[in-house]
Amino acid sequence: MLIIGSGYMTHGLPFLGRDSWEHNVIPGWSRDFDAWAAEALAAGRIDLLADFRHAPGMPYAHPTVEHYTPIFVTFGAATDPSAPPTVVIDDFQMGLAKRSFQVA
Repeated sequence: MLIIGSGYMTHGLPFLGRDSWEHNVIPGWSRDFDAWAAEALAAGRIDLLADFRHAPGMPYAHPTVEHYTPIFVTFGAATDPSAPPTVVIDDFQMGLAKRSFQVA
């Protein structure tokens, strides 16, 4: 079975300016949080991902928790949750990180 965790890695819509919407200007908090998450994902550090409130770019990257916590459902459904996931989307749109990954 293949599980894909898809969506935006950052969700700070209230903190985006017009330049992000119109020209995909990426705010530092979005880039910093995504880089932190990419590193934690590559290392398979679910414990670090769980401590996201202390990550760079917070609280702007996730002003509320409900857009972030579904990644743990993805890991919980994996046959080997300790294996690092494979990143399938690594991009930004409207200033937000679109990082998505798959686990097996």
